[in-house]
Amino acid sequence: MSGAGMGARGTAVLGIELARFRYHGASRDTLARIDLSLAPGSLTVIVGDSGSGKSTLGAVLAGMLPRHDGDELEATLRLAGREIRHGTGSNVRIDPVGWARQVGMLPQDARHYLSGVRETVEEELALGLENAGVPREQMRERIAAHADRLGLHALMHRDPGKLSGGQERLVALAALALGEAPVLVLDEPLAGLDAAAAARVSALVDRLRSEGTAVVLLTRFIDRLAAGADRVLSLRGGRCHEAADIAEVAPAVHASPAPTRRQVADAPALLEFSGVHLGYPGTAGTVVAGLDLQLGAGECVALVGPNGTGKTTVLKAAASLMRPAAGRMVGTASPGGSVGLLLQNPVDQLFERTVRREVAFGLPKRGPQAARIPQVLASLGLADEAETHPYELPASARRLVALATVLVREPTVLLLDEPTEALDADGLAWLRAAIGSVLGRGGAVMLATHDAAFMNATAHRVHRMEPAGHAPA
Repeated sequence: MSGAGMGARGTAVLGIELARFRYHGASRDTLARIDLSLAPGSLTVIVGDSGSGKSTLGAVLAGMLPRHDGDELEATLRLAGREIRHGTGSNVRIDPVGWARQVGMLPQDARHYLSGVRETVEEELALGLENAGVPREQMRERIAAHADRLGLHALMHRDPGKLSGGQERLVALAALALGEAPVLVLDEPLAGLDAAAAARVSALVDRLRSEGTAVVLLTRFIDRLAAGADRVLSLRGGRCHEAADIAEVAPAVHASPAPTRRQVADAPALLEFSGVHLGYPGTAGTVVAGLDLQLGAGECVALVGPNGTGKTTVLKAAASLMRPAAGRMVGTASPGGSVGLLLQNPVDQLFERTVRREVAFGLPKRGPQAARIPQVLASLGLADEAETHPYELPASARRLVALATVLVREPTVLLLDEPTEALDADGLAWLRAAIGSVLGRGGAVMLATHDAAFMNATAHRVHRMEPAGHAPA
């Protein structure tokens, strides 16, 4: 980093004047005409649908973009008393380690913040402190303090690779906060968290702000964390529009159609768990104990409960990805019926070069399933993206592509793990229509979610999961 100091910008810890940003090969700018100045202890909320450029703006602020020479950025950033200018003909070189000490970012997919090389959560939290040369005793004190604040003590000796999505996010946030960067950029930090965990995250952010940390919140919805914002910006068409207050952006974001649910009376069970115990090889203890649950034709059942109570584990068992350690699990779907699972992280299901190839993977080149591909893509708003690489799409569309790979096979039982994460308003409408289609043809849906609004609008019945050893509520 090089250039003049911040001068008249005064106490701003980070400032950006961005004329434009365009990804390599794109036909239009992703961001344009954005001017931000972040004061210590401030909370700036940037609200926008998937594809609006929120994550791109976060990555620019965090020094992660431009990623290669084909990306086009014209901007001036002021950070830590230095001015960094990107523009035509510039040859800016940013020290990523030095930048990360000043601006930390929690990505939308929290696992991308974790190293993937540590055997326990405690070792994962220690990684950044070890690299910074923090004395061992001080390291232990700081880790213990953040474990207290985020309720992580029960996870400290767990394998980070075997955590639930919500637990993964909490660990990543703790690791980020331990770095004590003056600026934090948080991309959907409450996604996939239960109410208690969301409250702990909000309290941690309040504490960090009181200590002088400037926070940028990137979100699709106005939530409890956004409620204390100093500044609210709506990002549309790549440009930030100032909102006078939260009420100005909240109604449009939360708008949702009325529920349309139909349940089949006296329907046969398509899936049944009886006294089922579930656990993972090499892991002490049982994740799910004594599960009794039926899923009937034409029925949508929601699995709810705190992070780590086994919701994802139940879905994996229902999809025959793991066997019960005890008890009985029976699938009684009609002959030719199938089970389809949408994972919580779409990246676990996407690996082809185009959307069309992704959805067609594993299908016969000719036949009814292959013939359904255009119809399925159109039903999810993806008709114009058939030849696009899935990873060039925004997060909402990527999740819909993963859903399309499941729906094209017309599963009798559809299993959805946190299906609303990253979905914008259109995506939510398409998801609900897909669920309605499965139920309408006599299938069944089981979904794990922390999205109370979506659950209330979609599910016929709720099954509350409790930690193993606790009686159901």
